[in-house]
Amino acid sequence: MLVLALGLFSCSDVEFEYNGLHYKIINDNSVVLVYHESHRSINGDLVIPSKVRYNDATYYVVVIDDDAFRECRNLTSITIPNSVTEIGSWAFAGCSSLTSITIPNSVTEIGSSAFHDCKSLTSVTIPSSVTSIEECAFAWCEGLTSVTIPNSVTSIGWGAFRGCKSLTSITIPNSVKSIAEHAFQYCNGLTSVTIPNSVTSIGDFAFDYCSGLTSVSIPNSVKSIGESAFLVCTGLTSITIPNSVTSIGRSAFSGCSSLTSVSVPAHTEIGDWAFPYRTKIIRK
Repeated sequence: MLVLALGLFSCSDVEFEYNGLHYKIINDNSVVLVYHESHRSINGDLVIPSKVRYNDATYYVVVIDDDAFRECRNLTSITIPNSVTEIGSWAFAGCSSLTSITIPNSVTEIGSSAFHDCKSLTSVTIPSSVTSIEECAFAWCEGLTSVTIPNSVTSIGWGAFRGCKSLTSITIPNSVKSIAEHAFQYCNGLTSVTIPNSVTSIGDFAFDYCSGLTSVSIPNSVKSIGESAFLVCTGLTSITIPNSVTSIGRSAFSGCSSLTSVSVPAHTEIGDWAFPYRTKIIRK
C-alpha cells in the first residue's frame, strides 16, 4: 500500500510538454496547463487543446494555472476548450496584444487578475457558469469597450474593472448583490450605469473618478453608499438617494462639481464631505 501511495504521489508531480505547452498531471485523467518560460515566446493565435497525450495515456485539460501565460505580449487571441473549468490568477495578465478570448460555459471560476492589463482586449463575454468576478479580474484592460455579465454573477469583486477607461456603459444583472470597493474606479469613459434592485451596498471608491458618468440609478435595495463611492464624478448632474439608504460614506460624492442639489432622506447618516460644499442638501 505504501509503494502504491508513493507511486500515485510521484505521478501527480509529473510535468511534461505537449505541442509546445507545459502541463502537470493532477490525477488519472486530468492535467493542469502550467506556467513555463517558453510560453512567453508564443505569437499570434493560441488554441488550447481539450486533450493531451503523455506516455501513451490521454489526459483532459481542466485548469489553466496561475501565471500560465502571464506577459505573453505577442499573444493575439486564445481559444479555451470546454474541458477547462478554472482560469487561474494572473493566467493571462500582461498579454498586451490580446484582442479576443472565448471563455466557454465549462469555466466556473476566473481567478483574481486573470486578465489584468490586457490593454488590447476590446470585448468580453463572461459565461453563465461563472458566479463571481474576482478581484482585479479585468483591471486596466484599457481597450475594453463592452462587457457582458450574465445573470449567474452574484458579486463584482474589488477592482474588477478598475481602469477600464474605454468602457462606456455597463449592465449589471439582477443577480448581483454587491459591488465591491474600486470595482469601476477610473472608468472615466463610463457615461451611465444602472444598478439593479438586487444590490444592497456600493463599496468604497466603486465609481471613483468616473468623470464621464452623467447619470446613475440607485435602487431602493441599496442600504449603504461607501466612502468616495462617486468621488470626482464631475459629469454627474443629478442623483436620487432612495429611502432605503441609511448611510452615505465620507466623500461619497465629493468633487462632483456639476451636482447642484440633492435630496437625502431625513434618517440617512451623511459622512464628512459627502457632497461638494456648494451642493444644496434637501432633507426629505
